[in-house]
Amino acid sequence: MQFNKEQLEAINHKDGACVVIAGAGSGKTTVLTNRIKNLIDTYGIKQSDIAAISFTNQTATQLEEKLKTMGYPKVNVGTFHRICSQVLGKECLMSSNSIKEWEYENEFKKIHKKPKTKDILAFISYQKNSNLTYDDDVIVTTNKHTRKELISFYKAYEKMRIKKNVLEYDDLLVECSKVNKGSKYTFKYLLVDEHQDCNIIKNILIKQFCPSGNIFVVGDYRQCIYGFTGSQPSQFMYFHKEWDNTKIINLDTNYRSTFNLVENADKFIKSYYSDYELYSSSKSNSKDISNIEFFSHIDKDDEAEKVSNRISELLKNGENPEEIAVLFRLNSHSIKLEACLRDMDINYEIANNGSFFKRREIEMIMSFLRLIVNPHDDGAMNIIFKEKPHVLKFFSEDIFDKIKEFSALKHTSFFESLTSIRYQKDWQTENAEIFVKYIQQLRLHQAKKVSIKTLIDNIVQLFKIEEYLEKRYEENEVEDRLKAIDTLKTFIKGDNLETFIEYIYKVNTKKKKDGTIKLMSVHKSKGLEFKHVFVISIEDGKFPHEKSDVLEEARLFYVAITRAKENLYLSQIGEGNRFVDEYFKDNI
Repeated sequence: MQFNKEQLEAINHKDGACVVIAGAGSGKTTVLTNRIKNLIDTYGIKQSDIAAISFTNQTATQLEEKLKTMGYPKVNVGTFHRICSQVLGKECLMSSNSIKEWEYENEFKKIHKKPKTKDILAFISYQKNSNLTYDDDVIVTTNKHTRKELISFYKAYEKMRIKKNVLEYDDLLVECSKVNKGSKYTFKYLLVDEHQDCNIIKNILIKQFCPSGNIFVVGDYRQCIYGFTGSQPSQFMYFHKEWDNTKIINLDTNYRSTFNLVENADKFIKSYYSDYELYSSSKSNSKDISNIEFFSHIDKDDEAEKVSNRISELLKNGENPEEIAVLFRLNSHSIKLEACLRDMDINYEIANNGSFFKRREIEMIMSFLRLIVNPHDDGAMNIIFKEKPHVLKFFSEDIFDKIKEFSALKHTSFFESLTSIRYQKDWQTENAEIFVKYIQQLRLHQAKKVSIKTLIDNIVQLFKIEEYLEKRYEENEVEDRLKAIDTLKTFIKGDNLETFIEYIYKVNTKKKKDGTIKLMSVHKSKGLEFKHVFVISIEDGKFPHEKSDVLEEARLFYVAITRAKENLYLSQIGEGNRFVDEYFKDNI
């Protein structure tokens, strides 16, 4: 394989600190693997003396497999969490214990009657990633609780965790940094990928793991999109000021995208970083000019129809569906498009079960509707058991296991077994009977030809779905999820419940070999590339998001537009979007 001058400089680097600013499509993974190869084959470094840290489990596994294929199975490869787990395991500090969210919530209720548990845990996670204890001057991000309450929650969390001997996800990093404060566990050579997404605790670990200073970090501050986890691109941008005689290498040749895609993306992001001393404009290895299309829509219904039609045209022209991706800022932006793609029988796949139809509140509503049609639908009951809505919310997993065991023994459905087993407490018997009564009432409504919309409204009311959502989500997300239930109603065509259920659970019938187009959030698209990329629902207040820092939003937009290899389609809702205007200003 032929390398350019900058790539060779990075591959051949041996000792001392080195920062590689790797622009989009510049071949950073190839540089990482070949630098490891060079350290071993040319300089005689032992594989076990080298550690390579990647940001996600997926990328770490891919890097590990690549190195094994190249003949280097003993290089230490993993995420920060994986390597920290190995260190803590050697110190016999790992534990298989865990604490469920509801247990934390019960503890937090001693401090506040209605704790926002998810928000509190997110706050604690942010503090830990910033290497802050409850005794420090904690950083308070958006939160409904006061600073004093948050500190009390943090103390309660730590007390409970220590008492139960539990290490949660973020605790792995914090405890490892404590254990390794004197650099007991080290590597002679350390390589860190996606360094722009590292937070304070990870940078502490980097110093502990490699006191020799042979630290090789790769990243791109223009693609830092995890500020909500505490990542600080400034630590990458000014890495050279923290280490003496740091070698600085810019990988600025883009091998992924065509000339105008690279030029336009660079012009967009440069306006945000033009005064950075190490800024280097990306340049394309290609001289080809791509097709860049722009759509403006009245609303999401209009957008979904036009984008689906454009995708259909591409497929009819023989384009590979695997090379078509639709990216969006928020998962809710894909709802209308999903419906259109289903109607047009276009195979699609959505990352990490992010489909509208897989949302918790939608799955639960649909499960109730399935029970109305068939109360012996064990799959529907299983989802309801898992979600624990009103009436069943205090039923433990042991009770559900007992119901399932009785069902298997007596050959009855879960629904029938609910009121057939013997409960230890009267309230349990009473609640089981109330649940059955509610379902029977809803079945009676359906027999009387009550509309599907009314059935959904009755489900929301009887099973207190709004209260269920309020217990689990922040105020703005509760509103979004209630709107999702209203959106579900818009998919009703006619008023036949069985037909509606069949439509919602419709699966693509084409064989897998035919391929699927990809739908995903911009966050999920990082590191991927496609021939055709649609960026949809670009709308002021949503993208860029009004509650997020505009610089982080700009980086997110940059990540989206640099996923395209050949053709880019930008879809705007309304008019006058900031990013769209900036992108098309003086573009090629």
